[in-house]
Amino acid sequence: MKILYVSSEITPFAKTGGLADVAQALPEALTKLGHDVRTVMPKYLRIAEQHLAMEPVAAFTVQMHNGLQGAGLLHAKNGSVSTYFIENEAYFNREGLYGQGDGDYPDNLDRFLFFCKAALECCKAMDFLPDVIHCNDWQTAVLPAILKSTYGAYRQDPFFQPLPKLVYTIHNISYQGRFPEDHWPILSLPRTYYSHDFEFYGQINLTKSAIHLSDAVTTVSETYAREIRTTDLGFGLQDVLQRQKEHLFGILNGVDYREWRPETDPHTYGIHYSADNLSGKSRIKTRLQREYGLPERGDAPLIGMVTRLVEQKGIDLITECAEQILELDTQMIVLGSGDPRYHNYFEWLRRSYPDRVGIYIGYNNELAHKIEAGADIFLMPSLFEPCGLNQIYSLRYGTLPVVRLTGGLADTIQDGVNGFTFFDFEPSFFLDAAKRAIDTYRSRPKMWEQMMATAMGQDYSWEKSAEKYLSVYNTVLGKTG
Repeated sequence: MKILYVSSEITPFAKTGGLADVAQALPEALTKLGHDVRTVMPKYLRIAEQHLAMEPVAAFTVQMHNGLQGAGLLHAKNGSVSTYFIENEAYFNREGLYGQGDGDYPDNLDRFLFFCKAALECCKAMDFLPDVIHCNDWQTAVLPAILKSTYGAYRQDPFFQPLPKLVYTIHNISYQGRFPEDHWPILSLPRTYYSHDFEFYGQINLTKSAIHLSDAVTTVSETYAREIRTTDLGFGLQDVLQRQKEHLFGILNGVDYREWRPETDPHTYGIHYSADNLSGKSRIKTRLQREYGLPERGDAPLIGMVTRLVEQKGIDLITECAEQILELDTQMIVLGSGDPRYHNYFEWLRRSYPDRVGIYIGYNNELAHKIEAGADIFLMPSLFEPCGLNQIYSLRYGTLPVVRLTGGLADTIQDGVNGFTFFDFEPSFFLDAAKRAIDTYRSRPKMWEQMMATAMGQDYSWEKSAEKYLSVYNTVLGKTG
């Protein structure tokens, strides 16, 4: 099968979130299963600054509303996958991917419309007619409309015959690509598309159009697929998704166990462990306690957090309950960044409990691995969580998660089996789950060991997820075998 995977960010070239990791790992897993997968993304300034060995492929023009715009196509390998970069200095030679500071670039509609059109034109440059084009999030959401109108209507372009099938993945539906209606001329699409596919409370909504015009829509866990079509976690698009429910699939993201593996992790002080020999875990905990000036105590549960410090991640529950949790003779190490008010809170918490709290404001991949390996309990009480990866990392490291039953957290964590759960987004319910985890660690060691063994034995590898995506591709292609 020939697959074009279109994403606005791909690890390791450019990343702002989990989308980039998926856009690297899923194409690689599909390639290993024997399929011809090409990934395509913009060539941002930060990519140019990496001085990668890139092969020029072609130069072409893209018809935009204000005339022809030039595009360059370059190629590099990303593991076993061929990655193609769309070059245009005016659109992509900027410090940020989507904006700077707290604001988006005002011409983002132009920028990612250009990217979508160029992604289709690059198929011609590569002489690559995909069976499936897989689009991701709002930055690629206009591509289905372009393909079906510009290339498909009245068989205008013989290269795209038959038209590739379209799969659209929602990684986080709270980001939809909404723009004022008066931007409609930028898209150069027939007005009928606006009223039927794009219009959303008087605005252009790119994600709505992709839901309407794709052959299948996927999202990153089964529970999240249900939540976004039946609750207000659809952020206004729940009715649209409910009407398309037969074409909506929830597929849990996988994780890369080459990177997240306690037996070989290069970031854990040179200390390793496994489900058969856990002695290294306590040694990593001791080193982590020492690094953050905490008493080196095995009997005190070490609670870890690696998160964006934003409302979505349930940080308000943490701030309500952190002192009560610490008063249960526990320790806590928090790694993250986000809203300054949360930065201020955790800095205050560290000053108030210097022998119990360690804080790192920012991002530190090595520390993230140390926390996953050295902590006993991992907190992840998200308001909503499309998939979540840290709870899956925690399972492999035997660090039992405390999570709210939403999205991928509900699909991966079972209370009393491999972690501790609660549902109502209320401090008292979160605190009860945390207390149960702490009590089990202290008072029921046999149960704790059994839960660790269960957690460490679970497999959320990308190979399983890739097989499910292939099933969706075969469904839209009309293949049943």
